[in-house]
Formats: sequence, structure tokens, C-alpha cells
Amino acid sequence: MLLCDNASAGESSRVKPKSCERVPLGYVAEDGANPANEQVRMWTRCGNRGRIMRDQFVQILDPLGKRSGFLGRIVSGPFFGNSEAVPDGESAWNPEAVIYADIEIHGEMVQGRPSDTRSRPVPGSTVHEISTDEIAKLLGFAGDMLLGNLSGKDTLLFRLQSDNKGVLPRNVGIFGTVGSGKSNTAQVLIEEAAACGWAVIVLDVESEYIAMDAASNEQALFAELARFDLVPSGLTDFHVFHPASCDGERSDSQAFTLRLADFETSVIAELLHATLPERNALLDCVEHFEQRGRSKMTTRDADDLNGLLDASPQAKLVFTLRSLRERAGERASRSTEYMDYAGLSSKLMWLLHSGAFDQPSLPSIDVRAMLQRGRVNVIDVSVANDVVKNLVTADLLRKTFAYKMLNAEAPPTLLLIEEAHAFISRERAQTMQATLHMLRNVTRRGRKRWLSVGFISQQPGHLPPEIFELCNTRIVHTLRSMHNLETLMSSAGDIGREMWDRCPLLGPGQAVVTSPQLKRPAIVSIRPARSQRKFVH
Repeated sequence: MLLCDNASAGESSRVKPKSCERVPLGYVAEDGANPANEQVRMWTRCGNRGRIMRDQFVQILDPLGKRSGFLGRIVSGPFFGNSEAVPDGESAWNPEAVIYADIEIHGEMVQGRPSDTRSRPVPGSTVHEISTDEIAKLLGFAGDMLLGNLSGKDTLLFRLQSDNKGVLPRNVGIFGTVGSGKSNTAQVLIEEAAACGWAVIVLDVESEYIAMDAASNEQALFAELARFDLVPSGLTDFHVFHPASCDGERSDSQAFTLRLADFETSVIAELLHATLPERNALLDCVEHFEQRGRSKMTTRDADDLNGLLDASPQAKLVFTLRSLRERAGERASRSTEYMDYAGLSSKLMWLLHSGAFDQPSLPSIDVRAMLQRGRVNVIDVSVANDVVKNLVTADLLRKTFAYKMLNAEAPPTLLLIEEAHAFISRERAQTMQATLHMLRNVTRRGRKRWLSVGFISQQPGHLPPEIFELCNTRIVHTLRSMHNLETLMSSAGDIGREMWDRCPLLGPGQAVVTSPQLKRPAIVSIRPARSQRKFVH
């Protein structure tokens, strides 16, 4: 940290401190009528205007302090005053005009690290800029995944740590309104995770990511990429898949089928919006097939999971959508107010007509092939209806977790869910307890197995509160809806009000970032993606 010969403890704020090895940025002013515990006001010469920037981190050297000074961040200003506001005797070394700025106190420095404090700097304390290397160390920006730079500090690069189990495996949330840059952020995260040896699976609801094997063609962004010593380039180990009921936009997109037997019965009922009598009928039909095949069924969990992961068309299944629907149809005449076989048969027939389920010649989702180091897999569900999209999401979650349970040597895995509020919403949370339980189980237990789930949404206000508890790393782009902002504010106590106030004013690509890796939340400018995205504007 900066070394400085401070003024002696007996000197007051009206006496110029002794010279430092660098010209101070400013000085702590006397408290006004309504001082705050966490803030002090700084004044400085008008000639320092170009050095005063919001979100700038500073060191405050207190002549009365016993530690290494205070760590602070400029949160407001510059404000402009006149010489009448300068204490008597100061005008000899200050111009007629002065500048003010408010500094948020982040703690006292102890052995080069910020620590909690119950004090504040005294008036007259000198305020100094902090070097880029020092800020990076203090903020926790060191890592191998280059996402961008600290806003206003082009040379201060922001990186996440791919090898830290406390970062990505504690799950990620990317939030922002349309055009705020969240899709580019997701794309950059995909590029960096793959480059660091992660296996990546993306649930793509708008076909945005299906061209990432091609280099970016946005020439206007090439200079910005060059600033990070990067050039446009596509992903090499890249694969696209689509449900059997949809046509893939790429000629090489691979079709897969969903198998109804791969889902927990309670999850099927929830995603079908089944009534209670329909659920009872579903449970009865499934139990019928399980009883019939019990002698052939295994009793070992590992065997069950391996059966779930067998993606081949020849895999042994307890039942299929067609056989389940036929069973419900056979018992439709026995429907009662407690067992609605007819209603269940109708919903299963709708699934049958969709063409997405139990296609005998197609494989199911093959996570064994997908989870390879550096491989990126995009599941294109842009043409699918909401039920199919949600069942694909549930299938991916269950099978990815099962594979990680069985294979300790599997690579770290990132599973990104676009428009997460459509999969599990606040409004439907009470009727989707089984799905929530599965999601909770995967996200919490997955951390030990290097499984990270990323939730991407432009409507975080519609997500259940539990999602925010699961997302320990959050990248929040521009949000203007108070409903969405208040939802995030209530679940992120480490972000101050001043930073939240700036959220609606963030430019494209800028984001408030909070993570277990970071010492303090920060506003970051995310770099452009190197690969191509279908919808850029």
C-alpha cells in the first residue's frame, strides 16, 4: 500500500499535512449537520477534478489511526463549492473553487486487507488513489476467466476463478432487461468456462447461441476485443441439439427424444399442470407398470442411475408415453372425483401429438457424451412449447446431476437456463414443490461435485425467492422495473443503496457484480464475446 508521512496526531484539520510521496487526491472534510457512520466527505483542489471519479477506490490515511488507514470508495460527486467553504487558513494552498465528493467507508486496512471498523477517519486525513494492482488484490479480481474490466478503469481487468469451488459451483444469476447485455454476458461466461476445461450445456430458448462455433462478425466491437488482447474466434468443440418435435435451425443439429419414464412422477404432474384427481390417476398408472416390471427392476441406486443415463433407443424402460396413455384410456370409464383417468388421458394424448416423447428410433439426452472437457452443448428449444421446454430443462438437471454423482472424475460443469422464470416462477412455486425440491437438491449438492447452474432472466421479480438464495454469484445488468429491482435488493444485503440506485442507469454491458470471490460488490463492464451470436441487436 501507499507509504506516507502523516501529520502528527496533534495537528488539526486546518493544518496542511506533511508531504507524501504522491500528491493527495484530497482531504477529509469536517462533518456536516447530518453525518453518516459509513460515509465521510472529501474536499480537494479544483485542479484535481480529472482525478475524481465515482466508484474509484481510495485509501484514507488517518493521522490519529493506529492501523494502515481506511479503505473507501467514492460514491457521489464531484460537487462544486467556493472558497468560503474552505476552513480559515487553507486559502493559501487552495484555489478559489473547491470540489467535494462523498466516500463510502469499507473498513480499516489490517495487514493489507480490509477489515470491519467501528470508527471513521478524522477531518484532515489525506485521501490517496490506489494503484490498479492494489485494487485488483483488494477487490478479489484475480482469476483465469476474463469477463471484462472495472467500470471506469479500463486497465483493471475483472476475472473469475474457474478453479475455486466457492465461485461458479455456488451457482450464478444473470439478470437484466432486454438490450442490457445479459446475453453477451452469458456468451462470455460460456467462452471462458469452456477455455478453462469446463463442460457447458446451454438451454437456448431463442436460438441465440447456435452459431458460437463461428467468429464474431461485429466489426464495431473488434477494437474493444483488442483492448483485452483478444481476437474474434469461434468455439471448436461445439454441438447443437433439438427436441424431436422441433426442426433445428442448423442442418447439423441433432434430434433427441424425451422419455417420460425418465422423470419423477411428481415432476411430470406439476409440469403438466395436472389437477389433484389427474395426479392420483397418474400415480396409479405408473405404479401399475412398476409393479408389473418389479421382478426385472434393480434395487441398486447406481444401477438405476445408469439406466437413467442410457440414452440409446434400445434402453429398457418401465413404460412409454404411449403405454401410459393407453392405460389411462382403458381406465377412463372408472374416473371418479378422486381419480380422473379421462383428464389424464387427454393431457397425455396432447403430449403424444407433440411428437417430442418416446420416439423409438431416437436417443434421449446423452449427458455422457455432453460432459467432456471444453465441450459446449446448446439445446435449441426455440420452437418448442412451454411444457416441452420445461420438461427438457428438468431432464437436463436430473441427468446431469446423476452423471456427476456416478463419475467423480467428470469435468466441472456449467448448465445455463435461459428465461429461467418460465421454468420455475414465483406465481407457480406453491404448485411446483416437487420441481423446486429437485432444483434445490441439484444446486445445493451439485456444488461438491463441481456442478454450477446458471439462471438467466429478464424478469427476476417472477422467480421464487429460493433461486436468489441459490445464486451466490450475481451479474445484474440494467433493470428499470421496481418490482424486479426490489426483489434483488431484498436478497443481496452486501450491495449498498447507492449502487442499486445506479442500476437503472447502467449502460449496455455494464453490470453490478457480487460474488463470494469478491471482497466488495463492483460495477463491471463486460467484454464483447469473441464468438458469434444470432441476435446481437
